[in-house]
Amino acid sequence: MRYIGHAGKIFTLSAIALVMFGCGSTAKQSSRPVATTQPAEVVVVKEDITPERKLLEAKQVWQQSRDKTKRNALLLEAAQLYFNNQQPILAQQVLFEIKQDGIPTANQSDYALLMAQVYANEKRTSADQLLAFVDKVSVDANNKALVANLYTQFYTRKGDFAAAANSVLNTDLPEEEKVQQVWSWLSTVPNDELKSISERYTALAPFVTLRELTHQYAATPRILANNLGQFTQVYRGHVLSQHLPKEVVDATQVTNIEATDVAVLLPLSGRLGRTGSVVKNGIMAAYYQDIEQRSNERDQPRLRFIDTNETSVETLVEQIGDTKFIIGPLLKETVEQLTPVLPFGVNMLALNRPDEEESLNTNKLQNKSSGSNAGVNESNVSKGNALVESALNDGSEQLEALVNTTSLNYFGLAPEDEARQLAEFIFNKGYRAPIVIAAQSSLYQRMDSTFKAHWKALNSIENKQRANITSVVFNDSNSLREGITQALDVAQSNARINQIEYMTNDEVYNLPRSRRDIDAIVAFASPQDTELLNPIIEASLNPYDDKLVPVYATSRSIEYDSGKNQWRDLQNVHFIDMPWLMPTHQWQKLAEEVATALDNQNTMQKRLFAFGYDAYQLLPKLGTLNTLSYLTHDGLTGTLSVNKKGEVIRKQPQAIIRNEEVQMLME
Repeated sequence: MRYIGHAGKIFTLSAIALVMFGCGSTAKQSSRPVATTQPAEVVVVKEDITPERKLLEAKQVWQQSRDKTKRNALLLEAAQLYFNNQQPILAQQVLFEIKQDGIPTANQSDYALLMAQVYANEKRTSADQLLAFVDKVSVDANNKALVANLYTQFYTRKGDFAAAANSVLNTDLPEEEKVQQVWSWLSTVPNDELKSISERYTALAPFVTLRELTHQYAATPRILANNLGQFTQVYRGHVLSQHLPKEVVDATQVTNIEATDVAVLLPLSGRLGRTGSVVKNGIMAAYYQDIEQRSNERDQPRLRFIDTNETSVETLVEQIGDTKFIIGPLLKETVEQLTPVLPFGVNMLALNRPDEEESLNTNKLQNKSSGSNAGVNESNVSKGNALVESALNDGSEQLEALVNTTSLNYFGLAPEDEARQLAEFIFNKGYRAPIVIAAQSSLYQRMDSTFKAHWKALNSIENKQRANITSVVFNDSNSLREGITQALDVAQSNARINQIEYMTNDEVYNLPRSRRDIDAIVAFASPQDTELLNPIIEASLNPYDDKLVPVYATSRSIEYDSGKNQWRDLQNVHFIDMPWLMPTHQWQKLAEEVATALDNQNTMQKRLFAFGYDAYQLLPKLGTLNTLSYLTHDGLTGTLSVNKKGEVIRKQPQAIIRNEEVQMLME
């Protein structure tokens, strides 16, 4: 904020107004005769209300009455006019001078409201500071909508979307936009927070009820539609019953088409044949479980496996034939090659993701029959347009074909997803200055880059221009040890000790001390390297400091095949991994059957098995998951949801190594 000095005090700006308005001087008298004329008609010209005019009035009031409240009211009007005229610096100057002179009680509400407006877009002013101003405003009919808009803006900036949703209901937005905005925010709230939100913000209770209703009945669209009818009766007259969110209405129209014929595209021979076979085992396990649960033998789906190894795209399309449901392919390049030439009307769950640009090009149309947000390629768009035109002329057969538009979803074990989840988890725990240690290989460098980019984005929400990350990159055990000691400032501490010994010519009895500003350590490294780095970190931390710096890793740093020695070296390491590999989960019977049928699976094979199992189970649920993005499926690989790009997103549970055992963390 600019400071204009005490010398001018409050009326520095009013001096400008005096110069602008000027002081008329007395005209000299003339002895010459003056011709008399008819008096001209007096035209009253309404002067523009300017901030300078208000400053002048404020000075006059002060000189005449010494009424501080009236003077400040006029100064606040001047500041408001400066703000309205896109001159926030001048508005800030006036507000600063008002504050310096003391604010009477009668002016405090107007002052606080204007401060919130003027500093709303100042990055250096935190959301909490701005909210504190709005809290001091006396709300009435004249400013109710404005105050609600400010609350909405500042709560959004703070990341408190429940409070923002509650505030937006009192704004002057059209009712349909209010519902859309509230629903959008509440869709991001975790399920376990809904009850507390409903209790805290009673105005949001109907929205929470609607979301719980969709959780309960989304799998059966017809029953969902019936319950929505009851909901609108119960909340008759409420803004939500009059403007139901579009995706909720769409969910009632989802057609759960039975996948009676499924083609699975996997590399079943060649270099990746073993990998494809393990994924196949997971798909088959889910398939047999599906068959057992079906009462009618005629409803049993047909499952066909197609080997993609050294198979041309043209041959794959030929083998797919009229099949409408596809799982795979597994390789990214095969996904990218197959997607543009898919037969029209196919529903594909690819077991990998194309590159970002490729993904954007393929997601063009929304599958309204299955509720999918994934789309089709340009050639299929043309086919769809042709079908529309033909349907207008030839009747309903083409319309039925049009309903079955191509649907694309992508499911992969992307390491970048784990890096993002780890960044969010650590950030939400309140840590702000981590050391990130990454091995110098493409996989771990990708995770490192993703973590840092997401960490920067999370910091920007708090309006922090700089993300406090200390980075360490290593390629062997020596560079690992050196990088950690330098990052923790242990090497510099040793150097200072040696320097003191040299200067005093005496032995200094001291231990090197580590940095105290570091609050977390993140490792992107192989299981073997993680076993090495954890003891180095423990040895480098200050033993006399009560502060415990936690170490975090992803599943890529954990292996379950090395015996108990590794757990000893990984003591106190936090990590995320699939539920399927956790010591306790809800599929114990399946785990026993798999252990009997597929003996001696290593860690990677267990993950690939879970991947295949979840892929088969997801296929019939994609319509609903695409329509309602907040819905999830609890799978072996994690809690699964689908984003707007048709990508399946995994959230994995957290665990810690304690007493040479893996223990689940419920946080």
